[in-house]
Amino acid sequence: MKNYLFILLITTISTVTYSQNQIRIRGGVLTTNTSVAEYNRGLDYFYYDSVTLYSRTTAPQLNVDLDIDLGKRFFLTTGLGYSKKGLSGVRYTNGDYWYAADQKYLGMNILLKYHYKFNDEKLGVFAAAGFRSDFAIGGPNNAEVAIVDGAKYFHAFGTYNQIDLSMYTILGVSYKLGPGDITLDVNFQNGLSDILVDQFIVGRTFSIGTSIGYSLYL
Repeated sequence: MKNYLFILLITTISTVTYSQNQIRIRGGVLTTNTSVAEYNRGLDYFYYDSVTLYSRTTAPQLNVDLDIDLGKRFFLTTGLGYSKKGLSGVRYTNGDYWYAADQKYLGMNILLKYHYKFNDEKLGVFAAAGFRSDFAIGGPNNAEVAIVDGAKYFHAFGTYNQIDLSMYTILGVSYKLGPGDITLDVNFQNGLSDILVDQFIVGRTFSIGTSIGYSLYL
């Protein structure tokens, strides 16, 4: 029994000593396109016909990731991130009113990552895939609280559900610089959930971004 405990202790110490766990901060730009579809609500018109939707939003993104070494160059990556997604604006065509409609999010992700480093251990490439859940934060946007003529149209396209669930993919390169690695990546978020509250309108997001970051070994 003592031998087994000794072996377990040595194995644990070795794992901690030689693990490649990392913490990484990365920031960049995220562009989101929101596709919208509307179902018949029993009226002789669609809300969609009375507005012009600005479907593309481009804004900064910031992420903090933790890579947990699983061995064989595989990592479990978890993290937190800030971004802004959704429609950038809604215009009511009859009154020519325009209101911003984008939404701020705080996201959590869990990914399986593969990180390959070449023989000199300086240059590496990595890929990660998994899921991200973004939670709406901050106050209501301008479209959500509009009180002008045609306010119901702004509310329909500017009021968001609390959660946006996405498939999350990251492709990037790393280079050892100082005590850690500098990273450059392209990231994709393919929305799986309906982001709009209105029961007759479905909105889904697709985002593509780039970020540069720096990671430190723990």
